[in-house]
Amino acid sequence: MKKLLFFTLSLTLIACASAQQKKGSNCPSDKYADDAQKAFYGEEPDEEKALELLDKGLKKDSTCPKIWQTKAAIEYDMKAYDKSLYSYKKLISMVPDELHLFFYLANCERKLLMFDDAKASYETYLKAPIRRSKDNEAEANAFLKNLSAIKQLYSNPIDFQPQNMGPNINSKENEYWPGLTLDGKYFYFTRMTTQRGLNEDFFRSEITDTVYGPALRLPSPLNTPNHEGTISISADGKSVFFSSLDRINERGLPTGQGSQDLYYCKYNNGNWTQPVNLGPVVNSDVWDAQPSISPDGLTLYFSSNRPGGFGGFDIWMTKIKDGRFIPPINLGPEINTSGNEQAPFIHYDNNTLYFSSDGHIGAGGWDIFVTHMNEEGKFVKPLNVGVPINTEKDELGMIVDRFGKFGYLSSERSGGLGGLDIYKFELPQYLKPQAVSYVNGLVYDADTKDKLVAKMELTDLNTGKVVANVESLKDGTFFMVLKANTNYMMTIDQVNYLFYSANFSLTEQPDLKPYYLDVPLHKPKINTEVVLNNVFFDVDRYELKPASLLELDKLVFLLKKFPFMKIEIGGHTDNTGDKAKNKTLSMNRAKAVKDYLVSKGIDATRLTAVGYGDSAPVADNGTPEGRAQNRRTVFKVLSIN
Repeated sequence: MKKLLFFTLSLTLIACASAQQKKGSNCPSDKYADDAQKAFYGEEPDEEKALELLDKGLKKDSTCPKIWQTKAAIEYDMKAYDKSLYSYKKLISMVPDELHLFFYLANCERKLLMFDDAKASYETYLKAPIRRSKDNEAEANAFLKNLSAIKQLYSNPIDFQPQNMGPNINSKENEYWPGLTLDGKYFYFTRMTTQRGLNEDFFRSEITDTVYGPALRLPSPLNTPNHEGTISISADGKSVFFSSLDRINERGLPTGQGSQDLYYCKYNNGNWTQPVNLGPVVNSDVWDAQPSISPDGLTLYFSSNRPGGFGGFDIWMTKIKDGRFIPPINLGPEINTSGNEQAPFIHYDNNTLYFSSDGHIGAGGWDIFVTHMNEEGKFVKPLNVGVPINTEKDELGMIVDRFGKFGYLSSERSGGLGGLDIYKFELPQYLKPQAVSYVNGLVYDADTKDKLVAKMELTDLNTGKVVANVESLKDGTFFMVLKANTNYMMTIDQVNYLFYSANFSLTEQPDLKPYYLDVPLHKPKINTEVVLNNVFFDVDRYELKPASLLELDKLVFLLKKFPFMKIEIGGHTDNTGDKAKNKTLSMNRAKAVKDYLVSKGIDATRLTAVGYGDSAPVADNGTPEGRAQNRRTVFKVLSIN
């Protein structure tokens, strides 16, 4: 493959473009070498024609250095490293004084995992009394410095069984930049097609019972006749961020800030809105691409070669505050190097970041790395994901599903359907992010059924920290990510309404099935009853557990919002045990809630405590789930004036 997306592959165009030729005349094969370069590296690359021209040139005169240098470079970029190695050796035998060629020879040996040979060739290059490219010299020194670590990567391969995703996803064309909706219903990717000229478009496959349906090209205005790059889907699946080149709007006017820009588009009822450029706060006048949106929708990661970085391409992030993007921040020297970093993917746990780099110690070419965010919100030193996930070739664009079970990446491997294909594989334990579930639902007026925009707060009951604040959309829908092994309190509030609470105990739900909430909000009316789902007691005890105070503080706020409202606090139990004891227990629990509210400044005359015992079940006491629903604390509106 000659070109990969919008960044230039490392072309080994020979530094000795004017290498020694036959004295006194040009070589007869020089023209074939020039034409082969034009065919291979031109705007419409023709690999077959380039190889044909090289063969003709060698038949014309195989003693000319230029034909061998061109052949070696093209073979390298075709990833035919064994052939390129032979051509470089042939070239060096013809021009032994051109010691800079040992750099390219070493690159071939490195790709072929001939590390000791590569070491000798790099050393020859570095010791030669020649003028060296700063970049090439730095690359050679970096290899020698990191040789032990590179050998270590290859000497400790991990279990890796990649599965080609098959003809519904892959084709004879190049497929890359996989994307997956959090709910696992749609699989997105980019395909480079040669129809109507070289072009990149987005495709999508619908997933049914783990079966990936035939991929379909997404319609306009998302796709255009120009290039579309990486796509990143919001957690709720309703928005996408992507990169695009030379995009024009419906009036035929250019919309970009630079050579490659980031865009935003919404998906609603099967239709895509007109993409919007993220503007000059985010986009620069150079290359900005490969976005990854965080699951809370508040941070966008991307790659850029804008000024202020540490190398060529760096990973940057921009946060969204009050509906607006703030100026991007570089992720810093732990992540970015003097080389290049691209293809960030922030997992749905909002803590684990995967990306590709040719600057960190790797197996060769672009390698995939993983890093985690520490308590200070900084990403720690990244870890190479290992061999053979990483190879001597380029690995880019890895993503991971919400369970942390499967990863997806694009790779050019033997046995594929053609060019770059997308592969699915099971993640080793040490590369797994934290698995997540999610909750979605609908908020509406309990009486009129009108959809409501309401505030939602998600609190980690283990730490007492608020981990998310969002609003439902205008259509009343909402979506929030929940991390595994965590217990959450969720409260939904709207002005002039009673609040609604929910509890999600993911420590007791290992299969991480998603939740759906139907949320009818009630305006304060007499006899309206609200369950306090986050008031907790130990078995046969009536002392409030500390986590209960988070929800009771919400009730304090509500009673202050409606200062004339009086309520009844009702305690309920299931039907196990002695009825008299159940009634006493429920009464004591109701009193405990009342006492806490009074301690927070609520007038006791506004509060009535009642213990109902097991007399008012709301579910079947014959099942554990039913009994759990019957054990509850509620408040009921007695008066509002």
